[in-house]
Amino acid sequence: MIGFLQKTKVFSIPFFLLVGGLSLWLLFYSKVEVELWVNAHNNPFLDNFFRFFTNLGDGLAAILVSLIFILFNVRKGILLLTGYLLSGLIIQVLKLVVFPDMLRPVALIGNSYPLHLVDGVKILTEHSFPSGHAGTAFALFFCLATYTDKKLLHFIALLTSMAIAYSRMYLSQHFLTDVIAGAVIGVFTSLLLLTWFEQKNLLRNLDRPLFPIHRKYAEQIN
Repeated sequence: MIGFLQKTKVFSIPFFLLVGGLSLWLLFYSKVEVELWVNAHNNPFLDNFFRFFTNLGDGLAAILVSLIFILFNVRKGILLLTGYLLSGLIIQVLKLVVFPDMLRPVALIGNSYPLHLVDGVKILTEHSFPSGHAGTAFALFFCLATYTDKKLLHFIALLTSMAIAYSRMYLSQHFLTDVIAGAVIGVFTSLLLLTWFEQKNLLRNLDRPLFPIHRKYAEQIN
Protein backbone atom coordinates (compact mmCIF):
# COMPACT_ATOMS: atom_id res chain seq x y z
CA MET A 1 0.00 0.00 0.00
CA ILE A 2 2.78 2.41 0.96
CA GLY A 3 4.52 1.59 -2.31
CA PHE A 4 1.56 2.73 -4.40
CA LEU A 5 1.26 5.94 -2.36
CA GLN A 6 4.95 6.68 -2.83
CA LYS A 7 4.75 5.95 -6.54
CA THR A 8 1.83 8.35 -6.94
CA LYS A 9 2.94 10.97 -4.43
CA VAL A 10 2.26 13.77 -6.93
CA PHE A 11 -1.35 12.59 -6.79
CA SER A 12 -1.51 11.27 -3.21
CA ILE A 13 0.11 14.07 -1.20
CA PRO A 14 -1.99 16.92 -2.67
CA PHE A 15 -5.08 14.71 -2.40
CA PHE A 16 -4.68 14.08 1.34
CA LEU A 17 -3.77 17.72 1.96
CA LEU A 18 -6.86 18.82 0.04
CA VAL A 19 -9.14 16.44 1.91
CA GLY A 20 -7.72 17.63 5.21
CA GLY A 21 -7.99 21.31 4.29
CA LEU A 22 -11.56 21.03 3.02
CA SER A 23 -12.57 19.04 6.09
CA LEU A 24 -11.20 21.83 8.30
CA TRP A 25 -13.11 24.36 6.18
CA LEU A 26 -16.31 22.50 7.03
CA LEU A 27 -15.62 23.08 10.72
CA PHE A 28 -16.17 26.80 10.14
CA TYR A 29 -18.75 26.79 7.35
CA SER A 30 -21.73 24.53 6.87
CA LYS A 31 -22.12 22.43 3.74
CA VAL A 32 -25.00 24.69 2.71
CA GLU A 33 -22.84 27.83 3.00
CA VAL A 34 -20.10 26.22 0.93
CA GLU A 35 -22.59 25.14 -1.71
CA LEU A 36 -24.07 28.63 -1.93
CA TRP A 37 -20.57 30.07 -2.43
CA VAL A 38 -19.82 27.59 -5.22
CA ASN A 39 -23.21 28.15 -6.82
CA ALA A 40 -22.75 31.92 -6.82
CA HIS A 41 -19.50 31.68 -8.82
CA ASN A 42 -20.92 30.68 -12.17
CA ASN A 43 -20.63 31.82 -15.76
CA PRO A 44 -21.84 30.57 -19.18
CA PHE A 45 -18.52 28.96 -20.07
CA LEU A 46 -18.41 26.89 -16.87
CA ASP A 47 -22.07 25.99 -17.33
CA ASN A 48 -21.35 24.40 -20.69
CA PHE A 49 -18.03 22.91 -19.63
CA PHE A 50 -19.20 21.19 -16.46
CA ARG A 51 -22.44 20.07 -18.06
CA PHE A 52 -20.45 17.69 -20.26
CA PHE A 53 -17.26 17.24 -18.24
CA THR A 54 -19.17 15.77 -15.29
CA ASN A 55 -20.01 12.74 -17.44
CA LEU A 56 -16.40 11.54 -17.08
CA GLY A 57 -17.42 10.48 -13.57
CA ASP A 58 -20.33 8.43 -14.85
CA GLY A 59 -20.27 4.67 -14.50
CA LEU A 60 -20.54 4.17 -18.24
CA ALA A 61 -17.37 6.21 -18.77
CA ALA A 62 -15.51 4.08 -16.22
CA ILE A 63 -16.69 0.88 -17.90
CA LEU A 64 -15.67 2.19 -21.32
CA VAL A 65 -12.18 3.15 -20.12
CA SER A 66 -11.81 -0.26 -18.46
CA LEU A 67 -12.83 -2.10 -21.62
CA ILE A 68 -10.39 -0.05 -23.70
CA PHE A 69 -7.60 -0.92 -21.26
CA ILE A 70 -8.51 -4.60 -21.45
CA LEU A 71 -7.63 -4.49 -25.16
CA PHE A 72 -4.06 -3.52 -24.29
CA ASN A 73 -3.62 -5.12 -20.84
CA VAL A 74 -6.29 -7.45 -19.53
CA ARG A 75 -5.08 -7.37 -15.93
CA LYS A 76 -4.98 -3.58 -15.73
CA GLY A 77 -8.40 -3.31 -17.34
CA ILE A 78 -9.88 -5.77 -14.85
CA LEU A 79 -8.32 -3.79 -11.99
CA LEU A 80 -9.93 -0.59 -13.25
CA LEU A 81 -13.30 -2.26 -13.66
CA THR A 82 -13.10 -3.97 -10.26
CA GLY A 83 -12.13 -0.72 -8.53
CA TYR A 84 -15.06 1.10 -10.09
CA LEU A 85 -17.54 -1.67 -9.24
CA LEU A 86 -16.39 -2.01 -5.63
CA SER A 87 -16.36 1.73 -4.94
CA GLY A 88 -19.74 2.02 -6.64
CA LEU A 89 -21.18 -0.78 -4.52
CA ILE A 90 -19.95 0.79 -1.30
CA ILE A 91 -21.34 4.19 -2.28
CA GLN A 92 -24.71 2.80 -3.32
CA VAL A 93 -25.06 0.94 -0.01
CA LEU A 94 -24.27 4.16 1.85
CA LYS A 95 -26.70 6.13 -0.33
CA LEU A 96 -29.63 3.76 -0.20
CA VAL A 97 -29.23 1.96 3.12
CA VAL A 98 -27.10 3.93 5.58
CA PHE A 99 -27.99 7.52 4.57
CA PRO A 100 -31.25 7.20 2.57
CA ASP A 101 -32.67 10.53 3.76
CA MET A 102 -29.79 12.80 2.74
CA LEU A 103 -31.23 15.46 0.42
CA ARG A 104 -29.38 17.09 -2.45
CA PRO A 105 -28.86 20.88 -2.64
CA VAL A 106 -32.00 21.72 -4.63
CA ALA A 107 -34.23 19.78 -2.25
CA LEU A 108 -32.54 21.07 0.90
CA ILE A 109 -32.02 24.75 0.09
CA GLY A 110 -33.73 25.34 -3.25
CA ASN A 111 -36.93 26.71 -1.74
CA SER A 112 -35.15 29.24 0.48
CA TYR A 113 -32.52 30.42 -2.00
CA PRO A 114 -32.72 30.73 -5.82
CA LEU A 115 -29.92 28.42 -6.92
CA HIS A 116 -28.32 28.84 -10.32
CA LEU A 117 -29.17 25.72 -12.33
CA VAL A 118 -27.61 24.69 -15.62
CA ASP A 119 -29.98 24.09 -18.53
CA GLY A 120 -30.04 20.52 -19.78
CA VAL A 121 -28.91 18.97 -16.50
CA LYS A 122 -31.38 16.65 -14.78
CA ILE A 123 -31.47 17.83 -11.19
CA LEU A 124 -31.72 15.09 -8.59
CA THR A 125 -33.16 15.61 -5.12
CA GLU A 126 -32.47 12.48 -3.05
CA HIS A 127 -29.60 10.17 -2.00
CA SER A 128 -26.97 12.86 -1.82
CA PHE A 129 -24.31 11.21 0.35
CA PRO A 130 -21.76 10.19 -0.88
CA SER A 131 -21.15 11.33 -4.45
CA GLY A 132 -20.99 8.45 -6.91
CA HIS A 133 -19.35 10.55 -9.63
CA ALA A 134 -16.58 11.66 -7.26
CA GLY A 135 -16.05 8.08 -6.13
CA THR A 136 -15.84 6.81 -9.69
CA ALA A 137 -13.51 9.59 -10.80
CA PHE A 138 -11.01 9.16 -7.97
CA ALA A 139 -11.12 5.35 -8.09
CA LEU A 140 -10.48 5.40 -11.82
CA PHE A 141 -7.82 8.11 -12.03
CA PHE A 142 -5.88 7.02 -8.96
CA CYS A 143 -5.65 3.54 -10.42
CA LEU A 144 -4.59 5.00 -13.79
CA ALA A 145 -1.89 7.03 -12.04
CA THR A 146 -0.31 3.84 -10.71
CA TYR A 147 0.10 2.58 -14.28
CA THR A 148 2.71 5.20 -15.19
CA ASP A 149 5.82 6.76 -13.68
CA LYS A 150 5.26 10.10 -15.38
CA LYS A 151 4.62 12.71 -12.68
CA LEU A 152 2.87 15.06 -15.09
CA LEU A 153 0.27 12.39 -15.82
CA HIS A 154 -0.21 11.87 -12.09
CA PHE A 155 -0.91 15.57 -11.69
CA ILE A 156 -3.29 15.60 -14.66
CA ALA A 157 -5.14 12.60 -13.17
CA LEU A 158 -5.54 14.47 -9.89
CA LEU A 159 -6.76 17.67 -11.57
CA THR A 160 -9.24 15.72 -13.67
CA SER A 161 -10.63 13.95 -10.61
CA MET A 162 -10.91 17.21 -8.73
CA ALA A 163 -12.69 18.91 -11.63
CA ILE A 164 -15.22 16.09 -11.88
CA ALA A 165 -15.87 16.27 -8.14
CA TYR A 166 -16.21 20.06 -8.29
CA SER A 167 -18.63 19.74 -11.20
CA ARG A 168 -21.05 17.89 -8.94
CA MET A 169 -21.17 20.92 -6.64
CA TYR A 170 -21.23 23.42 -9.48
CA LEU A 171 -24.24 21.66 -11.01
CA SER A 172 -26.02 21.62 -7.62
CA GLN A 173 -26.04 17.84 -7.48
CA HIS A 174 -23.96 17.38 -4.32
CA PHE A 175 -22.57 19.11 -1.26
CA LEU A 176 -18.87 19.31 -0.39
CA THR A 177 -19.34 16.60 2.24
CA ASP A 178 -20.66 14.28 -0.46
CA VAL A 179 -17.76 14.74 -2.85
CA ILE A 180 -15.13 14.44 -0.10
CA ALA A 181 -16.64 11.14 1.05
CA GLY A 182 -16.92 9.86 -2.51
CA ALA A 183 -13.32 10.83 -3.30
CA VAL A 184 -11.93 9.14 -0.17
CA ILE A 185 -13.90 5.96 -0.88
CA GLY A 186 -12.70 5.96 -4.48
CA VAL A 187 -9.01 6.36 -3.65
CA PHE A 188 -8.96 3.87 -0.78
CA THR A 189 -10.95 1.30 -2.75
CA SER A 190 -8.44 1.40 -5.59
CA LEU A 191 -5.52 1.45 -3.17
CA LEU A 192 -6.77 -1.64 -1.31
CA LEU A 193 -7.51 -3.52 -4.51
CA LEU A 194 -4.13 -2.71 -6.04
CA THR A 195 -2.39 -3.87 -2.88
CA TRP A 196 -4.44 -7.06 -2.71
CA PHE A 197 -3.88 -7.93 -6.37
CA GLU A 198 -0.13 -7.38 -5.93
CA GLN A 199 0.18 -9.36 -2.69
CA LYS A 200 -1.84 -12.28 -4.02
CA ASN A 201 -0.13 -12.07 -7.42
CA LEU A 202 -3.54 -12.24 -9.06
CA LEU A 203 -4.07 -12.45 -12.82
CA ARG A 204 -0.35 -12.16 -13.64
CA ASN A 205 -0.95 -14.45 -16.61
CA LEU A 206 -3.32 -11.80 -17.97
CA ASP A 207 -0.72 -9.03 -17.87
CA ARG A 208 -0.88 -8.89 -21.69
CA PRO A 209 -3.08 -7.58 -24.51
CA LEU A 210 -6.44 -9.18 -25.14
CA PHE A 211 -6.10 -10.15 -28.79
CA PRO A 212 -2.99 -12.36 -28.43
CA ILE A 213 -4.96 -14.36 -25.86
CA HIS A 214 -7.76 -14.82 -28.37
CA ARG A 215 -5.29 -15.96 -31.01
CA LYS A 216 -3.73 -18.40 -28.58
CA TYR A 217 -7.04 -20.04 -27.77
CA ALA A 218 -7.98 -20.09 -31.44
CA GLU A 219 -4.77 -21.98 -32.25
CA GLN A 220 -5.50 -24.50 -29.50
CA ILE A 221 -9.00 -25.13 -30.84
CA ASN A 222 -7.68 -25.67 -34.38
